[in-house]
Amino acid sequence: ALPISLSSSPWCGLAAMAAQVLNHLEEVILSKIQQRIHSRTTEESFIAKALKHHDLTNAGWLDVEKFKRCMAPYTAGVPDQDVQAIFARYSQEGVLPIRQFAAEFASGVRRTAQIESNGAAAGPGPSAEAYEAPEDTLARMKDYLYDQGPRAITGLAAAFRDADPQNVRVMHFETYQMVLSEFFQDTPCQVLDEQLELVFELFRQPHAPDHMAYDEFFLALKEEPSAQRRASIRGAFRRLDKASEGLVDIGIIIRSFNANRHPQVSAGTRQAEEVLEEFADTLKDHIAYRRGQRSYPTNLVAWEEFEDYYKLISGCYLTDEEFCSTLEKVWDLNKLPDASVDARVALARPAAGTPAKSRAGLHHWQTNTLTKSPTHHKVEVCTKSDDVLLRARAQIARKGLRAAVEVVQNFYDADDDVDDELDVYEFRQACQRSGLAFRDAEEVSIFEACGTGTSGKIRVPVFLKHLHGELNPQRRSVVEKAFAAIGGNPQDPTSVVSPSSLKDNFAAQAHPLVVQGQLEPGFVLAEFLDTFSQLAHVVGGCENGMVSFADFVTYYEVMSSTVENDTLFDLILQRVWDVPAQAPGGPREAWGESLPSPRRPAPSVDHPPSPMAERRPPPHSGPSAYATSARSANGQQELQGQESHKRFGRSSYGGAACSPITKSSIVFNDTGLGGAALGAVLDRLRSSIALRGMRGWQAIVSRFQHYDYRRNGTVMRLDWQRMMKSLGLGLSAEEQEVVFKALCRGAARAAMDYVECLRLLRGDLTEERAAAVQQLFQALGGGSAVSAEALKQRFDARNSPQCLLKRKDPRQADQEFCDVVDFFASPGGDFDAERFEDFFAMASAVHEDYDEFRLLTSSAFGLQD
Repeated sequence: ALPISLSSSPWCGLAAMAAQVLNHLEEVILSKIQQRIHSRTTEESFIAKALKHHDLTNAGWLDVEKFKRCMAPYTAGVPDQDVQAIFARYSQEGVLPIRQFAAEFASGVRRTAQIESNGAAAGPGPSAEAYEAPEDTLARMKDYLYDQGPRAITGLAAAFRDADPQNVRVMHFETYQMVLSEFFQDTPCQVLDEQLELVFELFRQPHAPDHMAYDEFFLALKEEPSAQRRASIRGAFRRLDKASEGLVDIGIIIRSFNANRHPQVSAGTRQAEEVLEEFADTLKDHIAYRRGQRSYPTNLVAWEEFEDYYKLISGCYLTDEEFCSTLEKVWDLNKLPDASVDARVALARPAAGTPAKSRAGLHHWQTNTLTKSPTHHKVEVCTKSDDVLLRARAQIARKGLRAAVEVVQNFYDADDDVDDELDVYEFRQACQRSGLAFRDAEEVSIFEACGTGTSGKIRVPVFLKHLHGELNPQRRSVVEKAFAAIGGNPQDPTSVVSPSSLKDNFAAQAHPLVVQGQLEPGFVLAEFLDTFSQLAHVVGGCENGMVSFADFVTYYEVMSSTVENDTLFDLILQRVWDVPAQAPGGPREAWGESLPSPRRPAPSVDHPPSPMAERRPPPHSGPSAYATSARSANGQQELQGQESHKRFGRSSYGGAACSPITKSSIVFNDTGLGGAALGAVLDRLRSSIALRGMRGWQAIVSRFQHYDYRRNGTVMRLDWQRMMKSLGLGLSAEEQEVVFKALCRGAARAAMDYVECLRLLRGDLTEERAAAVQQLFQALGGGSAVSAEALKQRFDARNSPQCLLKRKDPRQADQEFCDVVDFFASPGGDFDAERFEDFFAMASAVHEDYDEFRLLTSSAFGLQD
């Protein structure tokens, strides 16, 4: 309820405004009535029943005194004149009809009609705004002030302070009207004198009707901050009040305000100097408003004044998150001492529990009793930033490519003022988010290597460059070839490619780990697209939506830091970007521009006809049991006379590929197959051996030698079958018979030449593979025989295809290679040219992909491709 009287106000002659206030009173009374109504009862029935309770004569109407008694529970605080005004609105000839009043008061017919009539009388001009409720006017003023920022609300407070030179904290109506009229003049928020009068009535002093307390007016303009906002304000003052005195010098407050981290400065919409000037001016204006013009001059700001300042401007921030984030950055609240961030100091403590020095001899003491580690070492040992960042790089590489890109984003996010520099605490926070930990000495070495000199800050791009490391010439060369393979020119800075071509040319199915079945193609493609776009967004690359060579190199600098081995990096890029290792016809063909790639299945344009299109089966061109004529050598059918019983003989009829009984080319379990069938069986046998690696070749050769009782390079049929069964190479009895019959020798044809079998299984090396083997032979032996020891010493299992593709552990791969070399070496322990070629022919059968074989003959032995 509004404790005001229409008749006693100085503007009671304004009928429109009086009707507006009367409408508001009726709405307040109706809301109180609705609070007492049962859910099954309507407002009209409830009001009528209450009025009839005072109609003792059952006349259907009430006088003014009975109306007041009936409405007394709902008009507490409302002046008697206003209750009589409500009675006069609905009464007829001095009495109030009960039914009519209940219906019209509950529906609001009179109130709506009054508003429409007042609006029609006022017209569409600006005077129509004078009839809004004072609460609505106050809300409109508040919205305008907060939309204009802190200067608007503090400027209004300064205007009230200047209008009160005696600092009595009350203001006459005319002064109040003058201040607000001048302040809102020529602004989008126009406030009429009548509206100012209604607002003034809300804050009018009971003992002084012509005065108002403007502190209450500003209290109504303020918004009570939430608990989250209060915590941020309290944290900011605690950071300033280091002595916990409750008072801080205003100069310290202004100097501590970090305008460079303000969100608007980081976004580039405002300058840091402008934000700092606005804060200093508004803070001084608000403190001057609170203290008044006659207060004692002091530069100390109390906690209450600091809190009240942020209460006043709190409405300028729409959400709690925006308000708290701004205070956290400008007051460096996220740089407060944090145990989780500063816990790295504990890592440098002396080792506890280390055994003391003991006597190693009669006159000598043990020298090295402390274990060497990144945290415990000698004093004279200097901490090098390269070693520190190498350890951090290895730590990130174990988490994968997505984690490496997240590290880049964390360090750029820590740069609030977007100047590409981080101070010590921002650097520590970024390290904490990235899961990195550096000791104090390591941190100092990093800042010395990547810092900006005397500013005590670190350059983010320089630090990330050191963290990821430079691309060596070998890796940069393959990156250039990959960019050229997708249509770009690495030598031209203006050459760009579209993101769609980048996606289309990325062959995820050719990734080494996808080929091995360890990853899915969709996962590899999604990882590439996500990390590339995230990195481009963080570092600000890909201008105009196109990818330049610089963007391409930036991405692969990050990706290169997660791949320790140069060979694996080379293999991944050559496969996913379809870059041939060598140029079959020239440098352009090496970039995949002329020859189609075997890794990309070519789309079939000409589809073969469906076998179900014809109702009749396709014609059979081979011999048939139902043929009435034989085929000649030229394939034409010749007429024959009467068939004789000789057609059932064992002699070939129509060629060796037909049944002697049915004369059909459909043959079941025929062991007399030709060379094509032998080749298919040997291919199957070669694949089964290759699945077991070089140990598979060692096993089959050792079995052949074991069953060669005559030492003439042959094995008997039963020994061949027994060997196939024990090794479990997957050949059926018919396939074993095919191989045995094709390779058996001697008059009795009872023994198989296994030397010829091994030669056929190894196969012939292609020109490219033979050249690679010859180059390796020259590099290891200089043209002469290569010793087994030299071959084993030069072999680096970490660069072998088995370890790079995560098939085997380096120790297992090294042990397997040493055992196989010892087995296949000559009795003298060396490899001549022929034996060396046969050895790598077996390795070629194991590594069918040329990229893997190329790695085995180059990087695995320390040779550059």
